[in-house]
Amino acid sequence: MQKKILLVEDEAPLRRIMTLGLNRSGYDIEPCENGVNALKKMETYIDNDIPLDGVVVDLRLPDIDGVKLVKIMRFKYPDIPIILITGNADRYDPEEIYNLQVDAFMEKPFTPDQLYEQLVKVLEARKGSAAVDEEEKEETGVSAYIILQVDEEMGFFDTYKELYAMDSVVYCDAVKGDYDIILLAQAENIEHIREIAETKIKKVKGVRTMEFLEVGQPLLDESTRVILRDAEAALEGNFDMSCREQEMSEKVCSYILMDVEREKLDGVYPTLRLDDNVVCCDYTTGKFNLVLFVAVNHFDEIDRFITEKIINLDGVLKVKEYPIVSLYEM
Repeated sequence: MQKKILLVEDEAPLRRIMTLGLNRSGYDIEPCENGVNALKKMETYIDNDIPLDGVVVDLRLPDIDGVKLVKIMRFKYPDIPIILITGNADRYDPEEIYNLQVDAFMEKPFTPDQLYEQLVKVLEARKGSAAVDEEEKEETGVSAYIILQVDEEMGFFDTYKELYAMDSVVYCDAVKGDYDIILLAQAENIEHIREIAETKIKKVKGVRTMEFLEVGQPLLDESTRVILRDAEAALEGNFDMSCREQEMSEKVCSYILMDVEREKLDGVYPTLRLDDNVVCCDYTTGKFNLVLFVAVNHFDEIDRFITEKIINLDGVLKVKEYPIVSLYEM
């Protein structure tokens, strides 16, 4: 499972660069612009029962001094790994920094790759019993979207049929766009799905490229979680893929892959999940962080849904549509 890291940095461009860089390196980053927001996010992780693997904290923040923030974090969460970062190390007492007992200290400027390397060292050093506890608590029945480009000259239909029939593949859809196949895989843990992706799916004749999007739980505040819980109860569990086969036979369907600012996800995710056009809305980590499965009467309804609603939502950075092509019945 991807490591979840809280990044506390007040400079928006640097926060964005570090978030994107670490996401590409396989970390699930939750960015925060100040100390109060960071403490709220930490509480939200607990409320959502999502384990937090580490924190990166800038010493100079607009609200809470970084030293004070680390002390608060250490008081409430004594075992959380913390990396301090700063561009003004000379303004702080070295002894005071040492007494914070953080796991690492980095001076700006540095690259996302350098921060990634430091995170790897810190988290490896902290493995021990914490890693065992996390493994024991890991959920069963996890999922991931695997998005493929296929070499049609190698026999597209043969490639599709082999993927469709593969163990652990729940859904496999041929789509139009710069990707050719989107499939959903399930297994007892994410490591098993990654193994299947690398040793089986990627080795299928005709598969050229592969993107891996791990399905996870979005970090939502308490009020949003209550709204979605009540909505799901009122609508009798319509927020799953159980009605998918009926939707496929009666309507036209499409995947919509989205990149959304993490700070805005709390507003975008419930808005789309509760939309009548959306059969399924999954939070993912990887190249995209939202995957929608949309079913409507006509494809032009999807175009209107994208142009009139999705792109107008605050925080939406990228939207790509992948209409489904029915091949299995051919």
